[in-house]
Amino acid sequence: MAGLLSALTGNLEINSKVAEVVIAPLNDEGHIDESLGGAKIIQYWPDSLSDDKSANWQSKDIPGAPLPLYQWVNGAERPLSFTAIFSRDMYGEIGKDVEEDKYNVDIDAAAAWLRLLSFNDYRNVADMRDVSVAPPVLWMLFTGTKLGYNMVASKGLGKKGSPQSDSNGVYCLMTECGVTRRNWFQDGTVKFAEISLSFVETMQIGQSIWPYGRRDFYFMTQKYTRKSSR
Repeated sequence: MAGLLSALTGNLEINSKVAEVVIAPLNDEGHIDESLGGAKIIQYWPDSLSDDKSANWQSKDIPGAPLPLYQWVNGAERPLSFTAIFSRDMYGEIGKDVEEDKYNVDIDAAAAWLRLLSFNDYRNVADMRDVSVAPPVLWMLFTGTKLGYNMVASKGLGKKGSPQSDSNGVYCLMTECGVTRRNWFQDGTVKFAEISLSFVETMQIGQSIWPYGRRDFYFMTQKYTRKSSR
């Protein structure tokens, strides 16, 4: 999967002077899936982004000891969440009566596209019909926000079959899409909506699994140089 950021800039105009959130559904090969709408941007920059990470340690009680021993088991989930805001100022059918722009989008269409990313589908697999397939893996970019890891550096640039990522984007799965609609035009067309989006990072990219470790983050730590004076 050659540089998703390069692929995105080829299919989507990203204004370097304006921070944008980009969400791109991926197909089974790990490429941007145009059949699912391709890469799209969130209308407004979110007010906040929640990014959590924990580790699973198993405690082992030792008779007579003041504390248990701990055995590291695995890295726990990394949930990410934010609220996407959508609004429109002008009444009329988008694309017919009113042109789509930054301030006028079809909110129901935007909500439907985001919710689509959490749905499974059905397809024919070999001789089996209507087999359920999972929702797509997503690549999410918060312009200027380092959410990802430097897999290129740790796994080797150009290694055949390996996904090439930078520190800006993160591979994830959507776990929640909650829509709150507020304010309507007289015919019921919604004027404003808050869409609560939750994701978990995944190492399942395309048909492969790509685990990573702390060395993949190490290059980002070099710019933090504060040290103790003691």
